[in-house]
Amino acid sequence: MAELIPAPFVELLTRLYEEMRAEQSLFALPRKKWYVPDPAGPDLSVRFHGTLAGNPSGPAAGPQTQMAQNLLLSYIAGGRILELKTVQVNDRLKIPRPCIDATNVGYNVEWSQELLVEQSLREYVAGMMLIEIFRRDPAFGASDQLSGPAGEIIYDLSVGYDLAGIRSEKVQRFLDGMRDAGREIERLRSQMPAKFKLAREL
Repeated sequence: MAELIPAPFVELLTRLYEEMRAEQSLFALPRKKWYVPDPAGPDLSVRFHGTLAGNPSGPAAGPQTQMAQNLLLSYIAGGRILELKTVQVNDRLKIPRPCIDATNVGYNVEWSQELLVEQSLREYVAGMMLIEIFRRDPAFGASDQLSGPAGEIIYDLSVGYDLAGIRSEKVQRFLDGMRDAGREIERLRSQMPAKFKLAREL
């Protein structure tokens, strides 16, 4: 059974800067493979749910859209509408993981998620923070190209799988935390070493 274990935020942040400095890559994606839009190129932005996204592409919900570093990688590769993995009240089920296994034949085990609900909130907020750091810090060399519409991103949230679960205190607390992530942002910001001054001030 595969288990997803979130990395500490300070480790993700340190790797973000150190790997860029040493390897010119982010989470093993080399700079030459990043999607950095040309400001003089066509406007690919779209409106989705009344919100602007830099383009209409992005990953579908699944185990890959649960981890903070994967959300950043999706963005760096060009995704601007990130469909987050569905969160639901039954987050401690003992069933096959990952819930989608497609080595040769695809199987989907519903009523499942790899992380606990509170871990999902942390990962989604941490992923958003990593993306904003990447977009805005000149150290990554893309801030000019990503400051306008081409850099805009939508996080497409999904909860399930029945109304009783959605109305549960656990899922409502998650939804409140996603609507206003200020508390989680401050918690993660407090873990940032002082050397990441620009990131801390975003």
